[in-house]
Amino acid sequence: MTYSLAGRCPQTGQIGFAVATSSVAVGARVGEAVPGCVVFSQCRTDPRLHQPGLAAFAAGRDAEGIVGAMVEAATAPHWRQFGALTMTGAAHYTGASCLDHTGGATGTDCLAVGNFLGAAQVLPAMVAGFEAATGALETRLLAGMLAGEAAGSERDPLQSAAVIVVEPDGLKHTDLRIDDSRTPLQDLDQLLQAWLPKAAPYLLRARDPDSAPSSSVVEGNLPA
Repeated sequence: MTYSLAGRCPQTGQIGFAVATSSVAVGARVGEAVPGCVVFSQCRTDPRLHQPGLAAFAAGRDAEGIVGAMVEAATAPHWRQFGALTMTGAAHYTGASCLDHTGGATGTDCLAVGNFLGAAQVLPAMVAGFEAATGALETRLLAGMLAGEAAGSERDPLQSAAVIVVEPDGLKHTDLRIDDSRTPLQDLDQLLQAWLPKAAPYLLRARDPDSAPSSSVVEGNLPA
């Protein structure tokens, strides 16, 4: 099963999420982020259900309306778990057949959603970890996920994890995955530390290639 944490940064306009689960390649199935909105479809996951949520967001619906659109589009919604975080709100839904511990929790600029968790404290710990952390949005998301793992994680051992953060203009600031590992969150955190110093130069390549640093500089440890 799965637990996820969406977060936003009002200062930069970035929004994104981190996710972990006890099966391979969760980043290919759970969560989608566009400027201003993150949606989750998990438990008995159907990635196609991200699209009704994003369409509702594009049509101007709030977080509750986004989740409602996903529930309406779902087959057997009692097996589904949905979440939506926008720059102004958050909402979640957990079907009656999702396995305990399960549900959602909101905090300042974040939303945690999970099922088949090892303890009821996992979701509050994720929110508290995000709220207490500082630095890049990705760093705060990973802090929340690691706090959730420490508070009980899932009932089964984690196997994969991912983190995605998008910029207000649609570029991805970060898109990293650990698809098969005994320690996916720790591996993702290590990969993130290697990536973050290079994120800004790669964004500059997309936005202003004439001003971008050379490959040798980007591949080094240029500060972000």
